[in-house]
Amino acid sequence: MKSGNMIIRMGERAIAFFSAVYEICSLLVRTVRALPSLWFYRRQAIEQLHVFSIQTLPIASVLAVFVGLGAMIQGMYQSSPLVPRILTVNVIYKSIVIVLGPIVLSLVLAGKLGASLAAEIGSMKISEQVEALESLSLDPIGFLILPRVLAGVVMLPVITIFANLIALFSVFFMSTIASGWVTSADFVNGLQLNFRAFEIYFGALIKPAVYGLLITLVGSYFGLRTHGGALGVGKSSTNAVVVSAILIVFFDYYLGRVLL
Repeated sequence: MKSGNMIIRMGERAIAFFSAVYEICSLLVRTVRALPSLWFYRRQAIEQLHVFSIQTLPIASVLAVFVGLGAMIQGMYQSSPLVPRILTVNVIYKSIVIVLGPIVLSLVLAGKLGASLAAEIGSMKISEQVEALESLSLDPIGFLILPRVLAGVVMLPVITIFANLIALFSVFFMSTIASGWVTSADFVNGLQLNFRAFEIYFGALIKPAVYGLLITLVGSYFGLRTHGGALGVGKSSTNAVVVSAILIVFFDYYLGRVLL
């Protein structure tokens, strides 16, 4: 009986998993279909662009500084007299631009924006404001979901580019001016060594856009599924953060596997 109950529970969880995947994909399709009405919901879109940009710049700036410093310390620790320091600088640069910058920033913003997004929509769902939008002949997908998804896809690459610049500047300042570990010429040569423009596009545009889509889509999905009062809002926020983080790490591997 115990083994039978375990199999039943595994089956129920598998069904719930694939049902959630289907519902998220369905929400994405409905959001894309709402794109022609974007001009009608332009005010909501502008508000979300502000939330995803200006309000996230302080935390992105602080995070970028310490991501750069952490990568520099690790590179200095692992450097060897047998390896030219321009190679170490190149490794630090590529690790920041391709991996650390986009994924660390996205994970932090998943906790900040994803949770707040799920809580906001979840509160509207519980208070029946979503149904009120339908009674006013407003599309809840176009009014609530589309502006947030668009803001995530557009602004997360912009924030990532800004954060990468701050991180690289912090590495330059500490490695050349503060510590004298490398000269300015060696630092620039390290950045130019084996330079490929696609690495910039991949780390600063493609990956953040995908992560922004995941954060906003998952947060919206759990917000729309909220039930059970304030406890349900808390559960939706937690689920949105956890699932977003898992998907970010998952897509980080497969994007690198496919595109690099």
